[in-house]
Order: sequence, then structure tokens, then C-alpha cells
Amino acid sequence: MTITALDVRKTFNVTQETRYRFNGWFRDRTPLVERVMSHATAAVLRITPDEIRSACSSLPDTDRPPDVPEIRLWQPTFPFTHVAHHVVERLGRLPVWDEFREFCESDEPTRSMLWTPAAEAIASTADRTLARNAMRHKVVRHFADFLRYLSVIAHLRQSGLDVRVHPLADLVFHVEAWAERLILNPRGGPHRSTPLLIHAMPPFFFHDLALTDHEQVGQVTLPSRHHLDRAARSLRRILYPDGP
Repeated sequence: MTITALDVRKTFNVTQETRYRFNGWFRDRTPLVERVMSHATAAVLRITPDEIRSACSSLPDTDRPPDVPEIRLWQPTFPFTHVAHHVVERLGRLPVWDEFREFCESDEPTRSMLWTPAAEAIASTADRTLARNAMRHKVVRHFADFLRYLSVIAHLRQSGLDVRVHPLADLVFHVEAWAERLILNPRGGPHRSTPLLIHAMPPFFFHDLALTDHEQVGQVTLPSRHHLDRAARSLRRILYPDGP
């Protein structure tokens, strides 16, 4: 399965609110817009829970990062979630931490999105050694957040559910994941897309996965397999009420 930006637009750019938001985002044709619109999601949908657990175990320990305000407040042009999606699709699989880091340095498109802007942010600080450590922690934390997010997607898909994701849906329409007309929240918390999609016809439905139980895998806290199994059963009852 491959999901393109056009697929996402056909699905979600269907209300006055989403059209206004998409048109405003698309109008400037920034490098981010061009990359997101050309992105296709395929490899991300093939990732297995075991691959995610291996990636979690590969992360370094960064429990006590130095507090460098310039790095803590730094926001790159390309959100980390898009960079991570890009890396997975370029490699065709989920990398472990060292491979992810090396790819961000050596692959020119990825370097321009993350490595170079991060190096420029470090160079602008008074203490570059502290800033480099703080930046490393920031990127590791973002990678851990991405793995946590993917763990939900991978488990639900392994359970036979057609859960889909794409950076355009996430960045512009605030849809973290979806299955048919159900909008899901794998990151937890309230649905950010509700104000944009509440008036859609046919309607979307907003489902709380209620992943409140967790387990530690390496440096990453993941939703527990028990709660993921329960979420999968709940989704299956909603999507296929006449099924076995």
C-alpha cells in the first residue's frame, strides 16, 4: 500500500475549515510544502512491532541533558516527524539509532532538513560542547517520540486493521492516524483535528485509543501490548460490527 499527498487531500480537504487551512499552508510553496506534497508513505506501514522494539533498545541514555535555552527553544523548518518519515521511506525500513544518525549526516536531502540546521543552531551558542549535547538529547527524544507513535500504528496494523498515516495529514489536518472514517490519536490526548473535520459529510468519527498502561523498552516508554490488544479489539468492533 502507498499513500500519497493526493490521497490525503481527497480524504480530508473536504470542509471549509480544512480548505482554508490547506490553502494557507500551500500558498507559499516553501521547501517543506514541496517535500510533504511529494512524500509517499509505504515503508512506514510495513514496520513491525519487533522492529520498533529493536530501535527503542538502540537509543542512548540521555537522562540528564544540559539546559541550553537556544537549543531547547529551537524549532527547525522541517518538523522532526516529517524528517523521520522521510528517512524511513528513503531506507525502506526503520533504522536503529546509529543508522538514523549516520543517514541524517550523509544523505543530502536529510542533511539539509536536520543535520545542517542543527549544526547552525549549535554554532550560534556560547558553549558549543553543551549545545551539542543538548541537541543530541533533543533529537534522541524526538526519535523516541516517533517510535512511540509508530508502535501504535504497527501493532494495530499487525492486528489486521487498515490504519494509515501520512505527514500531510499530521502536519496540516492534525490527523495523526486514521482507519476508514475513524480518526485515531496514537499520541494520546484530545483530537487536534476535531475543529477542522467536525462538519465533514459523510462524517468522521473520533476514537480515543485510551492507551494508559505503558512498558519500558530501552529508553522509550511504549503503550503496553495488553492495552494495544484491547485497542485493536475495540476498533475491530467499531469498524466491523458484523465480523467474528
